[in-house]
Amino acid sequence: MKKIVALALLAVAVGAVAGVRYAGNDEPEYIQSAEIRVGSYLTSDYGGVACTSKKVNDQRWELDCTHQARGKTFQFAVYPSEKAPYGVARSFYLEAINDDAKQSAEQGLMRYLQINTHAG
Repeated sequence: MKKIVALALLAVAVGAVAGVRYAGNDEPEYIQSAEIRVGSYLTSDYGGVACTSKKVNDQRWELDCTHQARGKTFQFAVYPSEKAPYGVARSFYLEAINDDAKQSAEQGLMRYLQINTHAG
């Protein structure tokens, strides 16, 4: 019984921390979606990748994903899908900024994200 109570308290604490992080987070849904999807796809192709996003200005966000073991950093500009110059099947549109991002755009699951490799 004590284990159940302890696990319940732990679950409440974790939920509270996640709720505070979410409430204080000004990332639009499409940024969160891009971070999760790109991180998952890059991890599938390269192994463990960590992604973070940052707001550059009101019109642009950037997503940086790093694979420390391989020394690779994948940098993308992220926009809502309505800003894409062509139709995309998700809430976000990506432009590859650096060479690692451009190379990844043609590999594995990443090719399904329709990444613009001619912009960055």
